[in-house]
Order: sequence, then structure tokens, then C-alpha cells
Amino acid sequence: MTAISLDCWSDSDQKAIREQLDRILQSGPFAQSRRRQRFLEYIVNETLAGRSERLKGYNVGLEVFDRPETFDPAIDPIVRIEAARVREKLREYYDTDGLSDPVRIDLPKGAYTPHIELRRAATALASPERPPAAMREKRTLFARPLIVIMAGAALLLAGFAAWNWLRPIAPPTEKASIAVLPFENIGNEPQWARFADGLTEDIVTDLSHSKDLFVVARNSTQVYKGKPTDVRSIGRDLGVRYVLEGSIQPSGEQIQVTTQLIDATTGGHVWSKRYIRPARDLFAVQSDVTGKIAATLIGYEGAVAEAERSLIRRKPPSDLTAYEFYLLGMEAKHGGAGGGVTKEGLDEAERLFRKALEIDPRLARAYVGLAYVYEYRLEFGLGASAENQAKQMEAARNAVRLDPNDGETQLVLGHAFAYHGMAEQALEQFAKAEALAPNNADVLILIAWYLPQLSQSERAVALTEKALQLNPNYPYWYNQGLRYVYFFGRQFDKSVKYAKRVTDPLAMHYAYLAAASAMAGDMDAAKATATEVGRLDPDWTVEKYLSDSGGYPEDMAMLFVEGARKAGVAACVPAEKMPSMPNLVRLKTCDEERARPASG
Repeated sequence: MTAISLDCWSDSDQKAIREQLDRILQSGPFAQSRRRQRFLEYIVNETLAGRSERLKGYNVGLEVFDRPETFDPAIDPIVRIEAARVREKLREYYDTDGLSDPVRIDLPKGAYTPHIELRRAATALASPERPPAAMREKRTLFARPLIVIMAGAALLLAGFAAWNWLRPIAPPTEKASIAVLPFENIGNEPQWARFADGLTEDIVTDLSHSKDLFVVARNSTQVYKGKPTDVRSIGRDLGVRYVLEGSIQPSGEQIQVTTQLIDATTGGHVWSKRYIRPARDLFAVQSDVTGKIAATLIGYEGAVAEAERSLIRRKPPSDLTAYEFYLLGMEAKHGGAGGGVTKEGLDEAERLFRKALEIDPRLARAYVGLAYVYEYRLEFGLGASAENQAKQMEAARNAVRLDPNDGETQLVLGHAFAYHGMAEQALEQFAKAEALAPNNADVLILIAWYLPQLSQSERAVALTEKALQLNPNYPYWYNQGLRYVYFFGRQFDKSVKYAKRVTDPLAMHYAYLAAASAMAGDMDAAKATATEVGRLDPDWTVEKYLSDSGGYPEDMAMLFVEGARKAGVAACVPAEKMPSMPNLVRLKTCDEERARPASG
């Protein structure tokens, strides 16, 4: 195989590449998505024209996705999301239809310039020299046994293949399994058929990014297109527990997308939703609806996870698998059915995650859960900070070691780096997490939660707004992140709004509410709330809280200190307690405050 320099495409090279591009665009992985076709067509044509230096996120957004000149690829991730899909579909094409094609087109990670190779070396193998007589004799001696062996192997393989094809497709793990049926085009208007197929394809792709789901490939569900379906029969045929089906129905200037999740064992409905959108921008509608469906189904609070937990609760503990112990651990971490993080819930979660690891030491998600446990203990001041930080880092590193392609493993390692004051490493991990899980609202809000202390408050607000768009019916724990992000984004009214929604608030929650109220100008509410901080934890201070979180940039720290002082919340650790806190990340303003009585 020969890679051709971008500067020396011959006419025959260009002709071969353009013919290859046409083959790919008409293939199954690309034919159903005009957006995907436009993306690949644009980057290949720009490369052939010698303009590969223009293939930046901003230019792709304007030329392919019709974004306005105000488009910011750092805030709107549409180019990165579609690049990931194109990269995956190219790999799918070359693993099947394009296996022996003369030209290979790939999209390397982290770039929008395609890598193009012409398979010229293969032609040199067409006419090998005649071997010497001795060599021919040796080959003859082994020919018959080899033929027999190969024939036997072929029969075995054929038998295995037939057995494998005839038996139901079973997921390789105990994870929840799902099949996405082709969306129905109600009205049968031809121009909407491609949109329905593209929507199905994108939902499969987005759900496949979840490490909590086994998703059946789309070519296995395509056989049900346009046919009457018995969901329970499909579940048995494909070996899945859940089936997602849906339809699109154009009506004037609008398009209605209806989707429902069904338990394939009972035929019962688990979840359903209707989306009505203007039909003028189909790319935007497809991206929006796909993202919302994926965000609703996956994650700890998703419809699939909740359905799974309802089944697990009916099982005796002796029958539980490692993954089921992990799910119960996540439930305990979040406070169970009653909601609200507690010390007892965290202790139980740690026990359940460790039980999962006893059964399956390679379950990366259990380490993710442990990392969250130690993070919460740090956040709420439960136990020794140094011990919790060390355990958090160890669990996060183990999670990434076992599964580096999971957005959530990269996320918790980013959190651990942030708690250790390692800003550059934390940002690198968060970028990886977002790239791996661009439509996971939970991951996005948990990235945003940490960005203010890394001097990226505007980016935090942007990610938060996207998470709310993806998951408008968000779980209660989002409120803690929302009041935090909006506080450091200087949107104090919003911070107050979400701070008031936090359930079972601790001293730290009241401190944020008091500071936000003071900065918003509501001093009566600020003073009243400040008394709750002292009542719940007389030793609570802004300085120690920021230190336990890994330290903050001076402007962010001073914003919280200013709000706390206005409200009457203790900002600084008293001088007499400093000897017991040798590792405290000290604030300059607090050192000045502690020095004043001594000099007076």
C-alpha cells in the first residue's frame, strides 16, 4: 500500500480517489445520511484541491453544516461529533464492502484532513517467479496432507458459521442490551425516507458510545424495515432486552418524531417521547433529536438504567452479577430512592463497588464508582482529605487503565487531577471525555462543574447550557453543579435559583446560596442563609473548602470570598487553627486578614 504526498496527486490518482469517494458515498454506512456525505465529500475535495490547511473546525462548520460566522467550534461540538461518526463509518465500510478496494480513505483522530492511500503494492504479487524444482518437490510432498487439513478446517468453520448464524445473537456481557428498529416514515413521502434512515443510524451510533449498553448493529435490524413487528419475537431473535422503535411524520412546516422504548421480554412500554421541530433545518433537527434520545436513555439516571435497577432489586444478592452490584452501588452513592448524598450511602456504595470488583476485577465502571465516592467525601468534608485524594487518584487511574475509551473513566481521572491542582492534565482529560461522550449530558455537566477552578467559567456555562438542552428533565443532583457553574459565571440570580433546589443541603451548599444572594443584592436572604452555615458546621470556611478542592485561581477564589464576606460567612481559617492544617492552600487575602490582629 502506498501513501501519496498531498502535493503530488497525478491525474490518474485523482480519478481513482474520486471514484473511490463515489463508492463510499453510495455505500450503506453513508447513503442514509446526507450530512455524513457532505462532510466526507468536502474534506476529500479540499484535500485534492491542495487546500488541506483550511480543514479546521470553524471552516467545516460553515461550509458543511451552514453555521453562521459567529460559530465557535469550542462551544458547538457538531463538527467533532460528525467527524467521529465519519471516522467510525469509514472503518465499518472498509471492514465490509471496501475490504479489497484500490483506495483507502481514513480520517485520523484529532484532525479533519483525510489520510488517503493507494493500494499499489498488491499488483506486484500477481506473477511470482517459478520456484526451483527442489522447492516444487517439497511443496508436492506436503500438498495432500495440507489439502486434507484445510478441507477439514473449512468444514469445521462452515459448521460453526452456520450454528453461529442460526442461533439468536446474544450480547457478550451482562450489560443492558438494545436494538434500534428502523424509524418508520409515516406518509411514505420519498424525501423523508433518507431522514428516517439517518436518524436511525445516528441513534445507533450515539448509543454505541455508551459503555452501559450492548447495541445491536444496524444491519441486523434493517431486515425489519417496513414489516409488521412483534417486539417480543425481535427480542428473542436478536437476544436483546430492550427495543427502541420510532416514526417520523412531516406536517406542513414541522416534523414530528415519536419514539418509545419497550421491554422485549414483556412487551411493556418503558419510556416514550414526542419531539416536534421546524422542518427547515433537517441537519439541526436530526442532531438535536438524536442527542436528546441518547441522553434520555443512557447514563445513571437514564430510562434503561432505571428499568435495569427495578429488575435487579427483585433478585437475591447471591444471584447478582458484578455489573448489577455496580448499578446498585451507583444508586447508593446518589442516596437511593430518597435522593441526597449521605455518609451512610457513600459507605454502602463503596462496599458494593468493591463487591463488584471481587467478582470482576476488570470492571472499569466499578473503579469509576469508587472514584466518585472519594470525590464526594472530599466535597463534603467526610474523612481525611489526603487519604480520600490518594484513593480517588488510584481508582481513577485504574478505571482509565482498564477502559481508556470510556468518556466517564477519562472524566473521573480529570476530576482527580483537578483535586491535586494539576490543571493542564485535568483539562486534557476533560477534552478526551467530551470527545468520547459528546451527547452524554451527565458527563458534560460533570466537566462543567470543574472548569471554573481551571479559569474556564465561560466554557463551563456553555457546556451546562448544552447539558440542559440534552436533558431538560435532569436529575436532582444537577442542581449542585448548576448553582456552582452559574455562581462563577457571575450569573448570580441563576445560581440562587438552582441553589434553592438542592435537597438536604450541607454547610457548603448554604455558603454558595448565601454568597450568591449577597452578590445578587438580596442581603436579607444572604444573612439568613449564612447563619445556617455556622449552625451546620461552625468550622466551615471558604479557604479550607477551596483548598480541599485543589485550589482555585485568585480571581475565582476572590469572587467567593467577596460574596461570603458580604453575606457574613467565614472566609478564612482562623490563625489558631493553622498549625493543624500544614497542607492548606492559603489565600493571600486570608494571610493578610490573619496578620492584622498580630500587628495590631
